[in-house]
Amino acid sequence: MRPRHWAAISETVGYDLRPDDHTSLTRFVDMGLAKWVEQLTVISDSASKEYSIERSVEAMKKEWNSVEFGTSPYRDSGTHILVGTSLEDIQTLLDDHIVKTQTMKGSSFAKPFAEAIGDWERWLTAMQEVIDSWIQVQTTWLYLEPIFSSDDIMKQMPEEGQMFKQVDGSWRTIMAEVVTSAQVRAVSAIPNLLPTLQSSCVMLEKIQKGLNQYLETKRLFFPRFV
Repeated sequence: MRPRHWAAISETVGYDLRPDDHTSLTRFVDMGLAKWVEQLTVISDSASKEYSIERSVEAMKKEWNSVEFGTSPYRDSGTHILVGTSLEDIQTLLDDHIVKTQTMKGSSFAKPFAEAIGDWERWLTAMQEVIDSWIQVQTTWLYLEPIFSSDDIMKQMPEEGQMFKQVDGSWRTIMAEVVTSAQVRAVSAIPNLLPTLQSSCVMLEKIQKGLNQYLETKRLFFPRFV
């Protein structure tokens, strides 16, 4: 029972019923509260359901305390990549918690926690965007990294080469942070994480487009070129 519930009870019975050090069930019985039992039951049920929602939000937050990103060194590149089941587990947990949070948000008993639930939902959806962008960046980076490790390609495609250097630098900075502290809640606090990944996605798309055009030009001049 929260102060708001005791205030509602006090208003129902017409006098202050907020508990103190001397409050007991016997005292309430002696006050003749039985005649308000129906109204008090409604308040009690509301308090119980609100408490359940409050506990559920806290339980979800605590569940993330032990969730970490899995990483592995990538060849001899000097950096790491996200790996394995940790990503799948994180995505599954995100999906589950987003559904739970949105269901909670629609409850008539969620009003006292509307701000907290909204903040939690924003964190979950932001992390979902982070993961989606991160996977996209990693997939493309893994494809392009061996190509732009070539000095010849860097000379023949200077514009794309410079963009790749920028993406590569951002990637290495982010992954160094993750290796230092892999806990998801800590990673989510990396400054500008989502904008950086989204910007990298845009640049990688441009790099791929330039690379495809470069390869097509080579094929025109060298029909056997693959």
